[in-house]
Amino acid sequence: VKKTRKNEKPPLRPYLCNLCVSPSLRSQGIGRALVRIAEAIAREKWGYSHIYLHVDPENVAARTLYEREGYIDVGMRWNVFWVGGASDIGYYVKVLKK
Repeated sequence: VKKTRKNEKPPLRPYLCNLCVSPSLRSQGIGRALVRIAEAIAREKWGYSHIYLHVDPENVAARTLYEREGYIDVGMRWNVFWVGGASDIGYYVKVLKK
């Protein structure tokens, strides 16, 4: 992640956020399809080479999905008030292949 100067705006990055699948519809590939659609938009329509997300390390299903789809935990953590019981949030990135 490139640092910015004091008055410089940080660069825009595609960020996958709040992906949810109804409990009654899980394990049908819907989450995977939504992730892949978001990636395709970021790559093909917006021209980005990377996509980013945060995930609760206690959410094993979400972490497993993202890791299987090629997201890499870059080791940065984010402590925020709205994460409920999670003390740390994992920061993941994926290189979008053309």
